[in-house]
Amino acid sequence: MKQKGDTYYLRARDDLIRLIPPSAKRILEIGCAAGMTGRALRERSLEELVGVELLEEQAAQARPYYTRVFAGDLEQLELPFEAGHFDCIIYGDVLEHLVDPWALLRKQRALLKDGGAIVLSIPNIRHYRIVKKLLLHGTWEYTGDGILDKTHLRFFTLKSIRSMIEEAGFDIVTIIRRPHGSKLLKGINWLAGNSLSGHLVRQYKILARKKA
Repeated sequence: MKQKGDTYYLRARDDLIRLIPPSAKRILEIGCAAGMTGRALRERSLEELVGVELLEEQAAQARPYYTRVFAGDLEQLELPFEAGHFDCIIYGDVLEHLVDPWALLRKQRALLKDGGAIVLSIPNIRHYRIVKKLLLHGTWEYTGDGILDKTHLRFFTLKSIRSMIEEAGFDIVTIIRRPHGSKLLKGINWLAGNSLSGHLVRQYKILARKKA
């Protein structure tokens, strides 16, 4: 789904695979890139693995690892599956690239069975490096990748991520927070009872389940 360098397309998202419920047999991956995550998922006993990718070039590379791969603008595609078809949908660094990620989550919720899961990762705009540059230097400079990737259309904090997921009809089960920063910053955060984690986490990884 993203305009990235070659290394992005050749990387499996093992961090997200670990969050997928073991019982999930029908999986939809949004933003499957060149299919490295799909290739890794093939080690599981799956009934169906479907991918969606913006770029046809990457979708073509992914197809050997998936049951089906659809290429095109995710927000315009109508996927040919009945309600409740999938056990899990993966959104690996995808939602921040969309015009209306709130509407997409609400729409694709119907594709999940009751109790089905979504697994997602989203950058954290509260990271201290972003806040520091904005407050001290008045800069908001887009980059080729990372939190201020020039292809990002939306920006989220943990609070707004929670709101988006819950308003779309999901209950959050797991949030993985991994602080990034110098040993000094991590030490200060530890002494403060991890109250500064919201500024040290670069990316949140979340497992949520569809409400009945």
